[in-house]
Amino acid sequence: EIRESFRNLRPFDYSRAQAGWTRRVVDLEWGANISRGLTLSARRKGWVRLLSSGRVQGPTLSMIVRREREIRGFTPRKYYRVIVRVDRGFSLELLPPKGESRIWSQDYASRAAEVVRGMTLRARVSSEERRLRPPPPFDGTSLQVEVSLLTGLTPKMIADRSSGIAQRLYELGLISYIGTESQRYPRNWSRDDFLGMVRLIASYPPLRDEAGFVLANMRSEAVEGKKDDPAHPAIHVVGVPEGELEGKHREVYEIIARRNLATLSPDALVRRIRVDAEVGEFTFRASGQTVVEEGWLRVYPYAKREVRIPDLADGEELRVLDVRVEEMETQPPKRYSQVSLIKEMERLGLGTKNTRIQIIDTLKERGYVEGRSLKPTRLGEAVIEVLEEFVPSLTNPELTASLERGMNEIEIGRLDPGVFIRESLGRLSEIMEEFKRNESLISERLYGALLECKSSSSFECPKCGGTLNLRRSSYGLFLVCSNFPEGCDVKYNLLKGERLAEGRCSCGLPLVRGKVKTKAGRERAYLRCISNCESTPVRCARCGGPMSAKLGRFGVYLRCGNCGSTNFFRVRRQ
Repeated sequence: EIRESFRNLRPFDYSRAQAGWTRRVVDLEWGANISRGLTLSARRKGWVRLLSSGRVQGPTLSMIVRREREIRGFTPRKYYRVIVRVDRGFSLELLPPKGESRIWSQDYASRAAEVVRGMTLRARVSSEERRLRPPPPFDGTSLQVEVSLLTGLTPKMIADRSSGIAQRLYELGLISYIGTESQRYPRNWSRDDFLGMVRLIASYPPLRDEAGFVLANMRSEAVEGKKDDPAHPAIHVVGVPEGELEGKHREVYEIIARRNLATLSPDALVRRIRVDAEVGEFTFRASGQTVVEEGWLRVYPYAKREVRIPDLADGEELRVLDVRVEEMETQPPKRYSQVSLIKEMERLGLGTKNTRIQIIDTLKERGYVEGRSLKPTRLGEAVIEVLEEFVPSLTNPELTASLERGMNEIEIGRLDPGVFIRESLGRLSEIMEEFKRNESLISERLYGALLECKSSSSFECPKCGGTLNLRRSSYGLFLVCSNFPEGCDVKYNLLKGERLAEGRCSCGLPLVRGKVKTKAGRERAYLRCISNCESTPVRCARCGGPMSAKLGRFGVYLRCGNCGSTNFFRVRRQ
């Protein structure tokens, strides 16, 4: 492919380069200004916390917060199911009354159960055969979604640029570039190229039989999707591992290879069967599906879905063995997982295939969301509340979509990048002016949320039970009680270069990490209790006593409270 590209050099695409440059400028300006506004608003109250938002981050967080509001506002409603088990080894279920989505009436369910109990039903059988086309090859987003569903890996574990499994397969020369938005193979591929890809997969022993099936039954044209990316083709196999791939690397490689084989395989043929049984006003139904011709399902079995119902003749009698009435409750919508959020972001045009994972990681790092099912923290909700009230456009996906449309117009040469950037920055300037006018209100709102937020910088005051909060002054960082100064005088200073560490001292207060220079001139890291208590992890290497951090003329040093030795220490495990 590289040699072919050099033989057919094309003129430099200035429009595409300008589109990339424009995207960088717009993302930087929007992200930096909005993040600075939020951070400085929080800092007015003395809080040291980086807050961020942007043209993609804002709408994405807003989606998560709106979903959480739906869950909280959800009122469950009871409904009923009536399951009838018959002598042919399957069950039928009562259909809801006409015009209803579920059986809401307990009386209706009970009457149906009483009527059908002990009866012999007469089956009305209908069936149809349907051909299923293979799915298209993977683009970057569909790879993350499908592989995550099949293997349990997170999208980051799959496609992260530094440590992702698919990224590693690409670096090993086994698959093509994974950052593509295309579901189409290279435009210049002929049938010989497709045959070459299948033969390449056939040389991989675990998939030899599947590739042989495709070679014997190859369709005339590969199945491709609607999405296209002029820069990169769909993800496809370009090499075979020399040795044996291990664990998840093997799983991901084989899923991609099987998907490629599926696109060149014949359609599958399935038979859908429906069995109805009517008793007065009540209708009971069972549905099933069986595979008649495997086709592409033979090489891509993950999509195989069968619900078997025995062969029945129309009008055949079914003797009722058991009737069960189940009381159920409607469930609130589920929180977004990383996979479902990425799919929704793609649908709304938020971010690119390369940035969606990074956006989710940033939301977690900022303390806006938590957990595998993405739940907003109080801080994340407060940021959205502030944006919705004062700059609602920053939570609307349409803003990002309109900016994306503009950058697409630049890419195809229909829009001048200078004009677009001026308009974009003009819109941003209006937003920041609104932000500035309401800075004190925004500061109060964020301050309240930060007080509620259970973050790593929040600890209980040992004196009054208040909250210890991290603040900054002209002298540096310090932890102070939320009731300071009227109700409590507890305050702990962090010395130069010190930062809060993970975990707590056995006394319950936070641990602090820092560095000191030894007499030999080398730097050594230490871990101490912020109050320099008797349980502090940093101990004197001479007598084992607790050491305290102090600030002297030459910087921070550690001193033993028992023997007085300095900077001669060890750190005890907690």
